[in-house]
Amino acid sequence: MTSSTNSDNQPLFTQEESTNQVQPLDAETMEEQLDQFLDPVLSFRRSAAGPAKQMSALNAKEQQFGLHWVGVIASTNAEMAYQYAAHFSDAVIFLQHDLDAVENWTIEAMSAFDERGLQLCIKILHNTKEFSENYFKKQNGIVLEDIKKLLTTFVCGLNGRALKVEPGQYTCTDTETIYLPEIVSDFSSKEDNFFYYKLLTVYQWSQNWFGTWRYDLNEKLNHFDDSVNALKLFHCLESIRLLNRIRFELPGFFRQAEHFIEDFNQLQHNGVSGQEEWQVVFSVLSEKTARIDDTFELLNQYYSSLDAYEFSFQGVLLPNKVQHIKERRLKDEKSLFREALARLADEKRQANPEMIEMDKKEPVFDAVLTEDSDMPDGMTFELTLDGQMIVPPDDVESLISSIIQDIGEIPEEYLVAAGPGKYVAENNASLKKTDDVWSGAYHEDGAYFYDEWDHVRQHHRKNWCVVREVHITPVYDDFVQKTLTNHLGVVKSLRRNFEALKGEEKLLKRQIDGDDIDIDALVESYADVSMGMELNERIFTRMQREDRNIAVMFMVDMSGSTKGWINQAEREALVLLCESLEMLGDRYAIYGFSGTTRKRCEIYHIKHIDEDYNDKVKARISGVTAKDYTRMGFAIRHLSALLEEVEARTKLLITLSDGKPEDYDGQYRGEYGIEDTRQSLFEARQKGIHPYCITIDKEAGDYLPHMYGAANYVLIEDINKLPLKVSDIYRKLTA
Repeated sequence: MTSSTNSDNQPLFTQEESTNQVQPLDAETMEEQLDQFLDPVLSFRRSAAGPAKQMSALNAKEQQFGLHWVGVIASTNAEMAYQYAAHFSDAVIFLQHDLDAVENWTIEAMSAFDERGLQLCIKILHNTKEFSENYFKKQNGIVLEDIKKLLTTFVCGLNGRALKVEPGQYTCTDTETIYLPEIVSDFSSKEDNFFYYKLLTVYQWSQNWFGTWRYDLNEKLNHFDDSVNALKLFHCLESIRLLNRIRFELPGFFRQAEHFIEDFNQLQHNGVSGQEEWQVVFSVLSEKTARIDDTFELLNQYYSSLDAYEFSFQGVLLPNKVQHIKERRLKDEKSLFREALARLADEKRQANPEMIEMDKKEPVFDAVLTEDSDMPDGMTFELTLDGQMIVPPDDVESLISSIIQDIGEIPEEYLVAAGPGKYVAENNASLKKTDDVWSGAYHEDGAYFYDEWDHVRQHHRKNWCVVREVHITPVYDDFVQKTLTNHLGVVKSLRRNFEALKGEEKLLKRQIDGDDIDIDALVESYADVSMGMELNERIFTRMQREDRNIAVMFMVDMSGSTKGWINQAEREALVLLCESLEMLGDRYAIYGFSGTTRKRCEIYHIKHIDEDYNDKVKARISGVTAKDYTRMGFAIRHLSALLEEVEARTKLLITLSDGKPEDYDGQYRGEYGIEDTRQSLFEARQKGIHPYCITIDKEAGDYLPHMYGAANYVLIEDINKLPLKVSDIYRKLTA
């Protein structure tokens, strides 16, 4: 925080002045300061006098902190700034005069305004006491947002379909997402709170894997006179079964969890010794082979004689929500499964000429029950086609696993191949066209969300940019061949240079043996011996050819300003790059970027990192066209995330652009866009990624050194030389 400003953007006080200022402002002076920020929302019924009087009771440092943020917030929304000033003093008091905590309150309110609007923001500003209670809980607790990615990876490592992890009002699952509390702070250490999150996650996962939702619970419980109590007792009994299944499936994890399930252990000990019914319950449900049918049998048997016990880790069951999602999923998966069978039949018959005569007949599929210790019931189903066993690909294997989780079998109606024209999937999100994703609420379906840096706040705007990967329409023309023909001499030269680069050897110094003497090492060794020290044997040099372990992501500007000659030069540069890199053998990916406002940030797939340079990729390069604006931060963050997943010693993110960051909304233009891009590049470097920019913007010297650093960009003034220079620059970067 360097200064606070008034509505005319003039500093009210500098950092030096705020440090030297000792005396707090009185109410009258404070009101004058606030008036400058809040004038647009003040009236004869509302003045800054109330907030000013409250803030005058604070010390000078707290007052200056408050004035700074009132100014920052007023630049976004004057009403929000007034509400902030009105509740600032309460926040300082409730948060025990901890300005770091007050800043957290400030940022949370502003993020709420960004994401949900003024109403939610004001609610947070009003509820300063509630925020303070949660804040101090977080000091020793764990916040789900901080570990959500880790828990998602953790649950993906378990059996079954991939499950998302999200914050929710209740701890529960809908069979596709696990909902967990936003904060866990019940235990004294962060380690214990973190493990408790894992316990909640594993328990909700176990419902999916071990068949809790195999049947429609509403249908199963509607014959009880009190279905609510029946559901509670079912949940209690099912928790006993699931915890024991976890004990067998994850014994190491269960041993760690013993400390966190004391209520379960207490019921097992006291219940068994005090009541015969509980003895039967634990005896049956502690078996390794206990199934959901056993739980229902015990429920019917002891509904009138046992009271439900609620375990601390079990959360809630939401049968209506689960059934709705399950029905939709089964419908989609039935469609996908039948289409996959048709594909398998075609592939098998094409691979076996003797089966050509059978093309006129419908393929006959069957599911054969077989043992599989990795499945929850110890059984699975293997596919046969026309009486012969077939090995399904991974995607079909996943479908089989998911269907078995839901219904315990593969019904006969699923085993009918459905080719084009025979069966049309309904309500299948995967079949929606990319061009339609911005209609209605569907714009968030399958999207990525990325933060954006607000240099005024000095904080990120959370989940601010909605990012989608969009397909480029391939153009199958002669562009690539014409480019190679037009630049035939350059292509030959590049191939020679890259071939030489591929075969380059590196001089290794201070080796224990080698081809030549390392003069520097020899002199140092002689000096050591002269001083009575031992002779250092590492006095040789040796030439060694090093394997290149490089992964490169090319980020191509597809904004509207690239239309015409610039677009053609970019595409020609990509063609020459690909030809050169194919010779070199480096792994590389190419993506375009463009967009309009934060809600339509688009990444255009041209070539994935492990995709072959084939006719499809060439057609996509030919199909690269100018689109919208140059919002860069989201593209750098998304491509850095993709590059982070690649195993490589050296990772490069090379941007090919014609201008500075900007967008349709005025806010992103100028300093805001430059600072967001600079921050995204800093985040990339923290991941071990080296950014570099190739630009044709003659004004690049005004902003690129600030964004990339003086040595991490190059200006090509003649656009016609772009195709020739890009490959040469890459060779120098990776030499």
